[in-house]
This record gives sequence, structure tokens and C-alpha cells, in this order.
Amino acid sequence: MRIRLKGFLQLASMVIVTLIMFGNVQVASASTEIQNNRELQYGAWIGSWPTAQGLTDFQNLQQRHLDVVNMFIDWNTDFDHIKPNFDAIYANNSIASLTWEAHGLSNADIRDGKKDNYIRQMAKDIKAYNKRMIIRLFHEANGNWYAWAVGDSKINTNETYVAAFRHVVDIFRQEGAANVKWDFNVNASSVGQGASYLGHYPGDDYVDIISIDGYNWGTTQSWSSWQSFDQIFSQAYNALKIKNKPMAISEFSSAEKGGDKAKWYEDAFNNIRSEKYNLINTVVCFNENKETDWRINSSESALEAFKKAINLGKSSNVEPEVRLGDVNDDGSKDAMDYIALQKYIMDSSNTINTKNADINGDNRINTGDLFVLKKLILE
Repeated sequence: MRIRLKGFLQLASMVIVTLIMFGNVQVASASTEIQNNRELQYGAWIGSWPTAQGLTDFQNLQQRHLDVVNMFIDWNTDFDHIKPNFDAIYANNSIASLTWEAHGLSNADIRDGKKDNYIRQMAKDIKAYNKRMIIRLFHEANGNWYAWAVGDSKINTNETYVAAFRHVVDIFRQEGAANVKWDFNVNASSVGQGASYLGHYPGDDYVDIISIDGYNWGTTQSWSSWQSFDQIFSQAYNALKIKNKPMAISEFSSAEKGGDKAKWYEDAFNNIRSEKYNLINTVVCFNENKETDWRINSSESALEAFKKAINLGKSSNVEPEVRLGDVNDDGSKDAMDYIALQKYIMDSSNTINTKNADINGDNRINTGDLFVLKKLILE
């Protein structure tokens, strides 16, 4: 393919600048801009290992595309094991939110380097995968039910949690894995002595997103009662909003027993969309019949209310958004997309978003798409 010298030099300079930026940028920042005029992103936990069919089935159920897909893995799981699931998520034009659970390890173990080889390899693999993703690291630490939690712990402290969190992020930065956004997550209620919402906060430079998990248990447990969304989430949200970070509800649902789940969903989304919760831009439901039936379709009325709430103001759409030219799924069209597309044309085993790569619309991916992409980048 012939490229005029001026255009080639422009593109070359863009490649150099982009490579420099990707090599040095640190994602977390104290000055994250908040978009108050927001359109909510919707996500779900749909099972341990998301597949293309599973994503399609859930999207058909809720009649809306999934923007975010939550996954849980422990620290014995390597990247090769989850890559097929990531491939399904990104082929769907969704973003993975990886809940990374260090079971059996104390914060001091991580801080002191006990799992450095594993962390570093994961950082290298995620960098090479070159898709933007969220890592929800050491979640719900303001409780007392996880190995990394601070509540009632005789081992972990706020200080060891901060050190462990920063240690992981620092390794990813050393490896240049700038495609990760770091999610500091809390439970909606602090449980256990020493637990709080912000006592273990790793610092603005180490956090991109703040998220909250909370559930309406209804009357399913001897200790529980019916609670509204606001009763569950307001205390945590008000404590955390002072950080002025983008916020998410990263796990939520309601039981059926004790009230009206359909009305609970309606009220929940009315609250989420209100000015009171104006920093929330992402909502991820927990769709599993577990301690109780948390699924969005635990009843027909609940499902209809959920579908109506998430599709408010727009037609239902289960098809993923196509962002022509965003070949590497990082949210922009730039020289990194040109490089990724060029590599794919030479070797189709390289992973790209093929829907975004068919830029000229001929249902093939070839040098014609590369030519059009160059023009888009240089415009």
C-alpha cells in the first residue's frame, strides 16, 4: 500500500507519541473529571466463566446490551485460563471487570512479595492483551469475611491493606499495564471492629473508581428486614463521595421475600439517576440464585420492572455498540489501533475487535480497512 510521505510522517509521529504515553502514563489520578450529565453503564455477574452464548442469553433476557461483565478469579488462576472468557466479553463490545480475590493470603503476605511472580506475570499478560479493563482488587475489605478484610482481623490493618493494594498497582505500572483501571470497593455496611469506609483507602493516585456492593436481603434471614436502595447505599455513598471519583454500584440486587421486588428496582433506579447519587455512572447486578434468588428474573414482575428501568428513555437494544476504528477496544481511535490492525492483517491470531475493524464495511478485514483507518486518525 502506498502512503504519501507527509501522511506517513504524521502517522509515525503519532505512533511515537502514543507509545511514549502508554509507556509512562499512570491511570489513577487525583483530578478525575466527573460527568454529571451521565448516561449509565449497565453490567452483570452472569456466572463464573462468561461465554458468548451466556452473554447473548442475558442480553436477550434484559433486552439491553451489557456494557460491563463482572468476573471473579482467585490468585491461583492464570491469564490463559480466563482468556477465552475475556475474548467472549470483548467480542461482545463489553468491558471486563475482574474481581481479583487473594484467598488464603494476608495483606502482609502480598505487601512483602510472596506472590510477586504471579502478580507480575498477570500484569504482563494483561498489558499484552491490550484491552481496557477494570480490576476490583481486594473487594469488601470493610467486612470480616475475606482473608484481606480489615474488620475483626488480628492480622490485617488499614495500613497493611493500603500497602498491599499499592504494591499490586505498582507492579502493574512497572510492567506498563496502563490499560487497567483500579476499583476500590467497599461493602455498603462496615462490619467488624476496625472496619470503615475510608480507613483503608489506598490514595487518590492508586484509585480510578470507587464502588459499593449492597443487597436487600428482605426477610430471608433471621437478622434481616426489607430495606430500600437508599437505606442500603446512602451511608457508604455519602462517606465516599468526598473523593470525587467516578463511582459504581458493582454488586446489587433484592430478595423477593418481605416486600415488592419490582417496586424495589423502580425505586433503586430512580435514586441512582437522581442528583443525590450523581457520581454513579455504572450499575452491575448480581444475577444468581444463591443465598436467595438474586436474579433479575426471580419473578415475572421483577424482570419487567428491571427491563423498564434500564431501558428508560430509549428503545431496547441488545446489539453491542460498534465503534469503527477502535480496533483495540481502548475507547479511542489512534495509532495503537493502526498498529493492532496491521498486526492482525499480517497474522490473524492477534486479538482485535473484528466488528470495529471492518471500517470500510465490506465484511472483510484487509488493507482497505487499514487505509480508511489511517485517514480517520489523520483527520
